[in-house]
Amino acid sequence: MKKLLLFLAGAFLITGLQAQGTFKIGLSGGIPLGDASNLSTFVLGADAYYLIGKRSALVRLGPTVGFRNFFGEEISPGISVDDAQFLPVALAGRVSILGILQGGVDVGYAVGITDGLDGGFYFRPVLAFGLLRLFELNFSYESISDSANWGNANIGLLLVF
Repeated sequence: MKKLLLFLAGAFLITGLQAQGTFKIGLSGGIPLGDASNLSTFVLGADAYYLIGKRSALVRLGPTVGFRNFFGEEISPGISVDDAQFLPVALAGRVSILGILQGGVDVGYAVGITDGLDGGFYFRPVLAFGLLRLFELNFSYESISDSANWGNANIGLLLVF
């Protein structure tokens, strides 16, 4: 009986947490800034978020994971820089403003996937607009502090579940 009660309590807790959260997944594209502007031409990324709390909550927090590919630039004919790839893992925080507008920041660590990249501190301030409760359009600046500053200004579209 005790095991059954623990199982039911756990099931209700997990179901309650799942019902209270928002899952987001999407793509982004950007223009390299900082040191990255000398090494790459364009940035493509993918992100997944799980923000705990109801959509109507003023403040929500949760984990996020992503993938960034900085496309290498051709320095001169026959000499080009390889693509640089990172895996950002962070804590995301969002504050809701007027229901459809959100502001926040992602803070964490970006693991360097490409050989020769160690990874480093990951920081991403975000401004997002809700579209039809199904999508989110976001604008952000992203900084990865490796031995170089891999920065970019980007725009993304997320599907909200």
